[in-house]
Amino acid sequence: MNPLIKTMPNVKKFNAYMADVKTNKTPIMLSGLTDIGKVHLAYSTRFYAEKPICLVTYNELQAKKLMKDLKFFGEKIDFFPKREIITFDYLAESKDSLFERISVLNNIVKHKSKIVITTIEAAMQKMITKDKLYQFVMNLKNGDTINLNDLKESLVRLGYERYDLIEGKGQFSVRGGIIDIATSETSGVRIELWGDEIDSIRKFSIMSQRTTEMLDSVEIFPAYEFLLETDLPTICDRIVHKTFPNAVQEKVEEDIEQIKQGDYVSKIDKYFDCFYEQTNTLLDYLSDDCIVFLDEIQKIRNRAEAIAKDNENLIQDLIEKNKFVLAGFIQKQDYLTFSDQIKNKQTIYLEKQDIGFVDKQSMHAKRNGYSFSYREVNFFRSSMDLLFQKLQKSTNSSKQTVVLRWKHRSVQKISRDFIRKRNSKSYSRKIR
Repeated sequence: MNPLIKTMPNVKKFNAYMADVKTNKTPIMLSGLTDIGKVHLAYSTRFYAEKPICLVTYNELQAKKLMKDLKFFGEKIDFFPKREIITFDYLAESKDSLFERISVLNNIVKHKSKIVITTIEAAMQKMITKDKLYQFVMNLKNGDTINLNDLKESLVRLGYERYDLIEGKGQFSVRGGIIDIATSETSGVRIELWGDEIDSIRKFSIMSQRTTEMLDSVEIFPAYEFLLETDLPTICDRIVHKTFPNAVQEKVEEDIEQIKQGDYVSKIDKYFDCFYEQTNTLLDYLSDDCIVFLDEIQKIRNRAEAIAKDNENLIQDLIEKNKFVLAGFIQKQDYLTFSDQIKNKQTIYLEKQDIGFVDKQSMHAKRNGYSFSYREVNFFRSSMDLLFQKLQKSTNSSKQTVVLRWKHRSVQKISRDFIRKRNSKSYSRKIR
Protein backbone atom coordinates (compact mmCIF):
# COMPACT_ATOMS: atom_id res chain seq x y z
CA MET A 1 0.00 0.00 0.00
CA ASN A 2 1.24 3.50 -0.80
CA PRO A 3 2.60 5.13 2.42
CA LEU A 4 0.63 8.34 1.76
CA ILE A 5 -2.57 6.30 1.81
CA LYS A 6 -1.57 3.94 4.61
CA THR A 7 -1.25 6.76 7.16
CA MET A 8 -4.65 8.38 6.46
CA PRO A 9 -6.65 6.35 9.04
CA ASN A 10 -4.41 7.92 11.71
CA VAL A 11 -5.96 11.31 10.95
CA LYS A 12 -9.16 11.78 13.01
CA LYS A 13 -10.64 14.34 10.62
CA PHE A 14 -10.16 11.98 7.68
CA ASN A 15 -11.93 9.19 9.58
CA ALA A 16 -14.88 11.49 10.31
CA TYR A 17 -15.02 12.49 6.65
CA MET A 18 -14.88 8.87 5.48
CA ALA A 19 -17.73 7.98 7.86
CA ASP A 20 -19.85 10.57 6.02
CA VAL A 21 -18.76 9.20 2.65
CA LYS A 22 -19.64 5.63 3.58
CA THR A 23 -23.12 6.71 4.71
CA ASN A 24 -23.57 8.41 1.30
CA LYS A 25 -23.75 11.92 2.75
CA THR A 26 -23.80 14.52 -0.02
CA PRO A 27 -22.66 17.09 -0.94
CA ILE A 28 -19.42 17.47 1.05
CA MET A 29 -16.76 20.17 0.75
CA LEU A 30 -13.06 19.66 1.41
CA SER A 31 -11.09 22.91 1.71
CA GLY A 32 -7.54 24.00 2.48
CA LEU A 33 -6.16 21.84 -0.33
CA THR A 34 -3.26 22.30 -2.70
CA ASP A 35 -3.39 20.55 -6.09
CA ILE A 36 -1.45 17.65 -4.54
CA GLY A 37 -3.86 17.70 -1.59
CA LYS A 38 -6.83 17.36 -3.94
CA VAL A 39 -5.29 14.30 -5.56
CA HIS A 40 -4.26 12.82 -2.21
CA LEU A 41 -7.74 13.08 -0.69
CA ALA A 42 -9.56 12.05 -3.87
CA TYR A 43 -7.50 8.88 -4.20
CA SER A 44 -7.67 8.15 -0.46
CA THR A 45 -11.46 8.40 -0.71
CA ARG A 46 -11.52 6.03 -3.67
CA PHE A 47 -9.25 3.56 -1.83
CA TYR A 48 -11.05 3.44 1.52
CA ALA A 49 -14.60 3.83 0.21
CA GLU A 50 -13.88 1.17 -2.45
CA LYS A 51 -15.96 3.12 -4.98
CA PRO A 52 -15.14 4.45 -8.46
CA ILE A 53 -14.61 8.19 -8.73
CA CYS A 54 -15.04 10.81 -11.46
CA LEU A 55 -13.06 14.04 -11.09
CA VAL A 56 -14.49 17.01 -13.03
CA THR A 57 -12.20 20.02 -13.48
CA TYR A 58 -12.30 23.33 -15.34
CA ASN A 59 -9.99 22.78 -18.34
CA GLU A 60 -7.84 20.17 -20.07
CA LEU A 61 -4.55 21.60 -18.79
CA GLN A 62 -5.66 21.11 -15.18
CA ALA A 63 -7.09 17.68 -16.05
CA LYS A 64 -3.71 16.53 -17.44
CA LYS A 65 -1.93 17.86 -14.34
CA LEU A 66 -4.27 15.98 -12.02
CA MET A 67 -3.82 12.84 -14.12
CA LYS A 68 -0.04 13.08 -13.83
CA ASP A 69 -0.26 13.41 -10.04
CA LEU A 70 -2.80 10.59 -9.68
CA LYS A 71 -0.55 8.19 -11.61
CA PHE A 72 1.80 8.32 -8.63
CA PHE A 73 -0.58 5.95 -6.81
CA GLY A 74 -0.14 3.30 -9.51
CA GLU A 75 -3.75 2.91 -10.64
CA LYS A 76 -5.01 3.24 -14.21
CA ILE A 77 -6.53 6.65 -14.96
CA ASP A 78 -9.12 7.19 -17.72
CA PHE A 79 -9.34 10.63 -19.32
CA PHE A 80 -12.63 11.46 -21.04
CA PRO A 81 -12.04 14.24 -23.60
CA LYS A 82 -14.60 16.63 -25.07
CA ARG A 83 -16.02 15.90 -28.51
CA GLU A 84 -14.86 18.40 -31.11
CA ILE A 85 -17.80 19.92 -33.01
CA ILE A 86 -16.65 21.05 -36.46
CA THR A 87 -18.45 23.92 -38.18
CA PHE A 88 -17.55 22.87 -41.72
CA ASP A 89 -18.00 19.80 -43.94
CA TYR A 90 -15.06 17.40 -44.15
CA LEU A 91 -14.20 14.35 -46.21
CA ALA A 92 -12.30 12.52 -43.48
CA GLU A 93 -12.05 12.94 -39.73
CA SER A 94 -9.51 11.69 -37.22
CA LYS A 95 -11.26 9.20 -34.96
CA ASP A 96 -8.60 9.31 -32.23
CA SER A 97 -10.79 11.40 -29.91
CA LEU A 98 -13.85 9.25 -30.65
CA PHE A 99 -11.86 6.08 -29.91
CA GLU A 100 -10.55 7.61 -26.67
CA ARG A 101 -14.07 8.54 -25.59
CA ILE A 102 -15.63 5.16 -26.41
CA SER A 103 -12.77 3.35 -24.68
CA VAL A 104 -13.61 5.21 -21.44
CA LEU A 105 -17.36 4.66 -21.85
CA ASN A 106 -16.81 0.94 -22.48
CA ASN A 107 -14.59 0.67 -19.39
CA ILE A 108 -17.24 2.41 -17.29
CA VAL A 109 -19.98 0.07 -18.49
CA LYS A 110 -17.75 -2.97 -17.92
CA HIS A 111 -16.94 -1.63 -14.38
CA LYS A 112 -13.23 -1.57 -15.26
CA SER A 113 -12.84 2.18 -14.89
CA LYS A 114 -12.09 3.15 -11.28
CA ILE A 115 -10.83 6.73 -11.81
CA VAL A 116 -12.17 9.01 -14.56
CA ILE A 117 -10.95 12.56 -15.10
CA THR A 118 -12.81 14.95 -17.38
CA THR A 119 -13.52 18.63 -17.96
CA ILE A 120 -16.76 20.50 -17.39
CA GLU A 121 -17.07 20.96 -21.17
CA ALA A 122 -16.91 17.22 -21.81
CA ALA A 123 -19.22 16.50 -18.87
CA MET A 124 -21.89 18.86 -20.26
CA GLN A 125 -21.85 17.55 -23.83
CA LYS A 126 -24.86 15.49 -24.85
CA MET A 127 -24.50 12.12 -26.56
CA ILE A 128 -26.43 9.00 -27.46
CA THR A 129 -28.20 7.37 -24.51
CA LYS A 130 -26.46 4.56 -22.64
CA ASP A 131 -29.27 2.11 -23.46
CA LYS A 132 -29.11 2.82 -27.20
CA LEU A 133 -25.32 2.73 -27.37
CA TYR A 134 -25.07 -0.69 -25.75
CA GLN A 135 -28.21 -2.39 -27.04
CA PHE A 136 -26.26 -4.31 -29.73
CA VAL A 137 -23.29 -5.54 -27.66
CA MET A 138 -22.39 -9.05 -28.84
CA ASN A 139 -21.61 -11.94 -26.48
CA LEU A 140 -19.89 -14.76 -28.37
CA LYS A 141 -18.53 -18.02 -26.96
CA ASN A 142 -17.04 -21.23 -28.25
CA GLY A 143 -19.65 -23.60 -29.59
CA ASP A 144 -22.20 -20.89 -30.46
CA THR A 145 -24.03 -21.26 -33.75
CA ILE A 146 -24.05 -18.01 -35.73
CA ASN A 147 -24.94 -16.76 -39.18
CA LEU A 148 -21.93 -15.09 -40.82
CA ASN A 149 -24.04 -12.46 -42.61
CA ASP A 150 -25.80 -11.58 -39.35
CA LEU A 151 -22.41 -11.27 -37.63
CA LYS A 152 -21.15 -8.86 -40.31
CA GLU A 153 -24.31 -6.77 -40.05
CA SER A 154 -23.98 -6.65 -36.26
CA LEU A 155 -20.38 -5.43 -36.52
CA VAL A 156 -21.39 -2.65 -38.92
CA ARG A 157 -24.21 -1.71 -36.55
CA LEU A 158 -21.62 -1.42 -33.75
CA GLY A 159 -19.62 1.05 -35.84
CA TYR A 160 -16.92 -1.25 -37.25
CA GLU A 161 -15.76 -0.79 -40.84
CA ARG A 162 -14.90 -3.70 -43.10
CA TYR A 163 -11.35 -3.93 -44.54
CA ASP A 164 -9.49 -6.61 -46.44
CA LEU A 165 -6.93 -6.69 -43.63
CA ILE A 166 -7.36 -4.88 -40.32
CA GLU A 167 -4.75 -2.26 -39.47
CA GLY A 168 -6.26 -0.37 -36.52
CA LYS A 169 -9.11 0.01 -34.08
CA GLY A 170 -12.70 -0.01 -35.34
CA GLN A 171 -12.04 -2.33 -38.29
CA PHE A 172 -12.97 -5.91 -39.13
CA SER A 173 -12.19 -8.34 -41.91
CA VAL A 174 -13.72 -11.60 -43.14
CA ARG A 175 -11.61 -14.26 -44.88
CA GLY A 176 -13.61 -17.42 -45.41
CA GLY A 177 -14.56 -18.63 -41.96
CA ILE A 178 -12.14 -16.33 -40.14
CA ILE A 179 -13.36 -13.02 -38.72
CA ASP A 180 -10.81 -10.54 -37.35
CA ILE A 181 -12.06 -7.64 -35.20
CA ALA A 182 -9.68 -4.87 -34.10
CA THR A 183 -10.61 -4.02 -30.52
CA SER A 184 -7.63 -1.68 -29.98
CA GLU A 185 -4.81 -0.11 -32.01
CA THR A 186 -2.50 -3.05 -31.35
CA SER A 187 -4.67 -6.10 -30.72
CA GLY A 188 -7.78 -7.79 -31.98
CA VAL A 189 -10.02 -10.82 -31.64
CA ARG A 190 -9.96 -13.66 -34.18
CA ILE A 191 -13.06 -15.85 -34.45
CA GLU A 192 -12.77 -19.07 -36.47
CA LEU A 193 -15.89 -20.86 -37.68
CA TRP A 194 -16.46 -24.49 -38.45
CA GLY A 195 -19.50 -24.24 -40.65
CA ASP A 196 -21.91 -22.11 -38.61
CA GLU A 197 -20.29 -22.95 -35.27
CA ILE A 198 -17.63 -20.92 -33.46
CA ASP A 199 -14.63 -23.26 -33.30
CA SER A 200 -12.18 -20.95 -31.52
CA ILE A 201 -11.75 -17.41 -30.19
CA ARG A 202 -8.34 -15.88 -29.66
CA LYS A 203 -6.67 -12.56 -29.02
CA PHE A 204 -3.89 -11.68 -31.45
CA SER A 205 -1.36 -8.97 -32.23
CA ILE A 206 -2.36 -6.91 -35.26
CA MET A 207 1.26 -6.27 -36.21
CA SER A 208 2.63 -9.81 -35.91
CA GLN A 209 -0.70 -11.63 -36.49
CA ARG A 210 0.33 -14.04 -33.74
CA THR A 211 -2.04 -15.38 -31.10
CA THR A 212 -1.50 -13.92 -27.63
CA GLU A 213 -4.31 -15.60 -25.69
CA MET A 214 -6.97 -18.24 -26.20
CA LEU A 215 -10.47 -17.23 -25.05
CA ASP A 216 -13.63 -19.13 -24.14
CA SER A 217 -15.84 -16.13 -24.88
CA VAL A 218 -15.70 -12.49 -25.91
CA GLU A 219 -17.87 -9.37 -25.72
CA ILE A 220 -17.77 -7.01 -28.69
CA PHE A 221 -18.49 -3.42 -27.64
CA PRO A 222 -19.20 -0.37 -29.86
CA ALA A 223 -16.31 1.01 -31.92
CA TYR A 224 -17.43 4.61 -31.30
CA GLU A 225 -20.40 6.51 -29.89
CA PHE A 226 -22.00 7.59 -33.20
CA LEU A 227 -24.28 4.58 -33.54
CA LEU A 228 -27.76 4.88 -35.02
CA GLU A 229 -30.72 4.74 -32.65
CA THR A 230 -33.10 4.35 -35.60
CA ASP A 231 -32.93 3.72 -39.36
CA LEU A 232 -31.60 6.26 -41.88
CA PRO A 233 -34.95 6.89 -43.66
CA THR A 234 -36.49 7.94 -40.33
CA ILE A 235 -33.57 10.30 -39.67
CA CYS A 236 -33.87 11.82 -43.15
CA ASP A 237 -37.61 12.29 -42.60
CA ARG A 238 -36.91 14.18 -39.36
CA ILE A 239 -34.48 16.47 -41.22
CA VAL A 240 -37.01 17.11 -44.00
CA HIS A 241 -39.58 18.29 -41.46
CA LYS A 242 -37.18 20.80 -39.83
CA THR A 243 -37.13 24.45 -40.88
CA PHE A 244 -33.89 25.79 -42.35
CA PRO A 245 -32.97 29.18 -43.85
CA ASN A 246 -33.43 29.33 -47.63
CA ALA A 247 -29.71 30.02 -48.03
CA VAL A 248 -28.77 26.53 -46.75
CA GLN A 249 -31.75 24.54 -48.09
CA GLU A 250 -29.84 23.24 -51.10
CA LYS A 251 -27.00 22.05 -48.85
CA VAL A 252 -29.51 20.30 -46.57
CA GLU A 253 -30.88 18.38 -49.55
CA GLU A 254 -27.33 17.31 -50.51
CA ASP A 255 -26.73 16.14 -46.94
CA ILE A 256 -29.92 14.09 -46.96
CA GLU A 257 -28.80 12.28 -50.13
CA GLN A 258 -25.42 11.50 -48.54
CA ILE A 259 -27.09 10.20 -45.37
CA LYS A 260 -29.38 7.95 -47.43
CA GLN A 261 -26.28 6.43 -49.01
CA GLY A 262 -24.85 5.61 -45.58
CA ASP A 263 -22.33 8.47 -45.33
CA TYR A 264 -23.78 9.92 -42.13
CA VAL A 265 -21.06 10.21 -39.44
CA SER A 266 -19.85 13.62 -40.65
CA LYS A 267 -23.46 14.86 -40.59
CA ILE A 268 -24.33 13.96 -36.99
CA ASP A 269 -23.21 17.25 -35.46
CA LYS A 270 -25.22 19.17 -38.07
CA TYR A 271 -28.44 17.27 -37.38
CA PHE A 272 -27.78 15.96 -33.88
CA ASP A 273 -31.39 16.28 -32.69
CA CYS A 274 -32.58 14.32 -35.75
CA PHE A 275 -30.18 11.45 -35.05
CA TYR A 276 -30.85 11.34 -31.30
CA GLU A 277 -34.23 12.28 -29.86
CA GLN A 278 -33.15 11.24 -26.34
CA THR A 279 -29.70 12.12 -25.01
CA ASN A 280 -27.42 11.47 -22.04
CA THR A 281 -24.26 13.03 -20.66
CA LEU A 282 -21.22 11.36 -19.10
CA LEU A 283 -22.87 11.54 -15.67
CA ASP A 284 -25.63 9.20 -16.90
CA TYR A 285 -23.01 6.59 -17.82
CA LEU A 286 -21.36 6.55 -14.40
CA SER A 287 -22.35 3.77 -12.01
CA ASP A 288 -24.78 4.60 -9.20
CA ASP A 289 -22.05 4.31 -6.55
CA CYS A 290 -19.56 6.54 -8.40
CA ILE A 291 -18.40 9.57 -6.38
CA VAL A 292 -18.14 12.82 -8.36
CA PHE A 293 -15.38 15.25 -7.32
CA LEU A 294 -15.64 18.88 -8.45
CA ASP A 295 -12.30 20.65 -8.67
CA GLU A 296 -12.84 24.31 -7.62
CA ILE A 297 -16.52 24.94 -8.32
CA GLN A 298 -16.17 28.67 -9.01
CA LYS A 299 -13.70 28.00 -11.82
CA ILE A 300 -15.94 25.22 -13.14
CA ARG A 301 -18.93 27.54 -13.18
CA ASN A 302 -16.96 30.37 -14.81
CA ARG A 303 -15.72 28.02 -17.50
CA ALA A 304 -19.20 26.60 -18.12
CA GLU A 305 -20.70 30.08 -18.46
CA ALA A 306 -17.86 31.16 -20.78
CA ILE A 307 -18.51 28.12 -23.00
CA ALA A 308 -22.23 28.97 -23.12
CA LYS A 309 -21.46 32.60 -24.02
CA ASP A 310 -19.01 31.62 -26.77
CA ASN A 311 -21.59 29.18 -28.07
CA GLU A 312 -24.29 31.87 -28.22
CA ASN A 313 -21.95 34.28 -30.03
CA LEU A 314 -20.97 31.64 -32.58
CA ILE A 315 -24.61 30.73 -33.26
CA GLN A 316 -25.51 34.40 -33.69
CA ASP A 317 -22.57 34.92 -36.05
CA LEU A 318 -23.61 31.95 -38.18
CA ILE A 319 -27.22 33.20 -38.35
CA GLU A 320 -26.14 36.67 -39.42
CA LYS A 321 -24.01 35.20 -42.21
CA ASN A 322 -26.86 32.92 -43.36
CA LYS A 323 -24.72 29.89 -42.57
CA PHE A 324 -25.73 26.54 -41.17
CA VAL A 325 -26.17 26.40 -37.37
CA LEU A 326 -25.09 22.96 -36.21
CA ALA A 327 -27.56 21.23 -33.92
CA GLY A 328 -24.55 20.03 -31.91
CA PHE A 329 -24.07 23.58 -30.63
CA ILE A 330 -27.72 24.00 -29.70
CA GLN A 331 -27.73 20.65 -27.88
CA LYS A 332 -25.03 21.64 -25.37
CA GLN A 333 -26.00 21.55 -21.71
CA ASP A 334 -25.67 24.65 -19.48
CA TYR A 335 -24.23 24.95 -15.97
CA LEU A 336 -27.61 25.04 -14.18
CA THR A 337 -28.67 21.79 -15.84
CA PHE A 338 -25.33 20.22 -14.90
CA SER A 339 -25.73 21.46 -11.32
CA ASP A 340 -29.18 19.87 -11.10
CA GLN A 341 -27.89 16.62 -12.56
CA ILE A 342 -25.10 16.12 -10.04
CA LYS A 343 -27.68 16.13 -7.25
CA ASN A 344 -28.28 12.50 -8.23
CA LYS A 345 -24.64 11.63 -7.44
CA GLN A 346 -22.62 11.65 -4.27
CA THR A 347 -20.65 14.85 -4.79
CA ILE A 348 -17.49 16.15 -3.11
CA TYR A 349 -16.13 19.64 -3.69
CA LEU A 350 -12.35 20.14 -3.68
CA GLU A 351 -11.33 23.70 -2.78
CA LYS A 352 -8.08 25.50 -2.02
CA GLN A 353 -9.88 27.78 0.42
CA ASP A 354 -13.35 28.39 1.81
CA ILE A 355 -15.54 29.81 -0.95
CA GLY A 356 -18.38 32.30 -1.00
CA PHE A 357 -21.81 31.81 -2.57
CA VAL A 358 -21.56 29.91 -5.87
CA ASP A 359 -24.83 27.96 -5.92
CA LYS A 360 -27.16 26.21 -3.50
CA GLN A 361 -25.37 22.89 -3.87
CA SER A 362 -21.99 24.31 -2.90
CA MET A 363 -23.54 26.03 0.12
CA HIS A 364 -24.98 22.70 1.29
CA ALA A 365 -21.55 21.16 0.73
CA LYS A 366 -19.93 23.88 2.84
CA ARG A 367 -22.18 23.01 5.78
CA ASN A 368 -20.94 19.41 5.49
CA GLY A 369 -17.37 20.61 5.02
CA TYR A 370 -13.98 19.57 6.36
CA SER A 371 -11.00 21.92 6.38
CA PHE A 372 -7.60 20.27 5.94
CA SER A 373 -4.18 21.90 6.12
CA TYR A 374 -2.04 21.33 3.04
CA ARG A 375 0.78 23.62 1.96
CA GLU A 376 3.25 23.58 -0.91
CA VAL A 377 6.95 24.01 -0.16
CA ASN A 378 8.99 24.77 -3.26
CA PHE A 379 12.21 26.35 -2.00
CA PHE A 380 14.18 23.21 -1.03
CA ARG A 381 15.66 22.76 -4.51
CA SER A 382 18.14 25.60 -3.90
CA SER A 383 18.73 24.78 -0.24
CA MET A 384 19.02 21.06 0.42
CA ASP A 385 20.52 21.70 3.88
CA LEU A 386 17.24 23.32 4.89
CA LEU A 387 15.36 20.22 3.68
CA PHE A 388 17.67 17.95 5.67
CA GLN A 389 17.14 20.03 8.81
CA LYS A 390 13.35 19.75 8.39
CA LEU A 391 13.64 15.99 7.92
CA GLN A 392 15.85 15.60 10.97
CA LYS A 393 13.51 17.62 13.19
CA SER A 394 10.59 15.57 11.93
CA THR A 395 12.48 12.37 12.72
CA ASN A 396 13.38 13.61 16.21
CA SER A 397 9.72 14.35 16.97
CA SER A 398 8.66 10.86 15.77
CA LYS A 399 6.74 12.23 12.80
CA GLN A 400 6.51 10.35 9.55
CA THR A 401 7.71 12.33 6.54
CA VAL A 402 7.36 11.30 2.89
CA VAL A 403 9.55 12.97 0.26
CA LEU A 404 8.21 12.75 -3.28
CA ARG A 405 10.30 13.14 -6.42
CA TRP A 406 9.39 12.17 -9.99
CA LYS A 407 12.79 10.59 -10.76
CA HIS A 408 13.97 7.51 -8.90
CA ARG A 409 17.60 8.63 -9.14
CA SER A 410 16.76 11.92 -7.39
CA VAL A 411 15.13 10.04 -4.52
CA GLN A 412 18.21 7.84 -4.14
CA LYS A 413 20.50 10.86 -4.06
CA ILE A 414 18.41 12.69 -1.41
CA SER A 415 18.26 9.54 0.71
CA ARG A 416 22.00 8.93 0.44
CA ASP A 417 22.93 12.54 1.20
CA PHE A 418 20.52 12.75 4.15
CA ILE A 419 21.89 9.57 5.74
CA ARG A 420 25.43 10.85 5.33
CA LYS A 421 24.48 14.22 6.84
CA ARG A 422 22.59 12.63 9.71
CA ASN A 423 25.58 10.45 10.63
CA SER A 424 27.79 13.51 10.76
CA LYS A 425 28.46 14.51 14.41
CA SER A 426 28.74 18.21 13.64
CA TYR A 427 25.41 18.11 11.83
CA SER A 428 23.71 16.31 14.73
CA ARG A 429 24.95 18.94 17.21
CA LYS A 430 23.65 21.69 14.89
CA ILE A 431 20.17 20.15 14.77
CA ARG A 432 20.01 19.89 18.57
